[in-house]
Amino acid sequence: MITVGIAVYNEEKNIKQVIDLWLEEPIDEILVVSSGCTDNTKKIITSIKNKKLRLITEKKRKGKPSAINKILKHSTGNTIIMADGDVFPKKGCTNELIQKFDSSVGIVAGRPIPHNTKGIYGYWAKISFEEQHKNRLKNCGVELTGNLYALKKGLIQKIPKDILLDDAYIAYKIKQENKKIVYAPNAKVLVKFPTNIKDFLNQKARTRTGWYQLRHDENISVKRTFKNDTIQATKTMKSLLTIKGFFYLPPFYFLSAIAWIKAWMNFKFKKNNLKVWKHIGSTK
Repeated sequence: MITVGIAVYNEEKNIKQVIDLWLEEPIDEILVVSSGCTDNTKKIITSIKNKKLRLITEKKRKGKPSAINKILKHSTGNTIIMADGDVFPKKGCTNELIQKFDSSVGIVAGRPIPHNTKGIYGYWAKISFEEQHKNRLKNCGVELTGNLYALKKGLIQKIPKDILLDDAYIAYKIKQENKKIVYAPNAKVLVKFPTNIKDFLNQKARTRTGWYQLRHDENISVKRTFKNDTIQATKTMKSLLTIKGFFYLPPFYFLSAIAWIKAWMNFKFKKNNLKVWKHIGSTK
């Protein structure tokens, strides 16, 4: 059996379409955890009459790790597909994920592709996602996208309630179980990229804060560092020779560096207050 687990907070703009798309896939259950929603998300979910759909409600917003733990505990499937509540699965993504499993595989990572591709933010999205795609094709390792992945139930029982990067934490724990993480490039999911500087910085800083946490608090050796990101950025330098690249890439590099600085400050001075992420409005 296959369960799709979705953690949501204030997703009234997307959740109906997201659930409808998953119901078109060959899955047995959709388990949605609504965490402290203050909009119409819960009302929209309960209006969908389908036996495959189950809803768990947290009255107070407890953060994504709490929702994931409920999915891990209450899902009925022996395979769990974790997906965000604001991303849109492409047809056939379920089979693409499932067919990659064998006895040696613990997690299969999907492929995020940009939903918005126009203008400077669309250009940044294409650059970011394409580089991630190339890296995963070379060696998936523990580079996992939280937008879409599948794991075997029972390999992970629970994650820490204050973990900032749930997907990366799960990936490393799976590796410790001597299970492989493989990439399914045809398991695609559409992801909305931030469309203003504030949201871009907040989103990038929060993930980088999570990498600091994994390295310093969890003693996990991580690949994502400012140094490695800088090296990775040099691989896109040839795009500077294009007109768009000449104008669009320098601010991308600059803001990415600012995000690392902001992440360091978050980790040093605010990490006790970061369990619940800021809402990234332009990705909704």
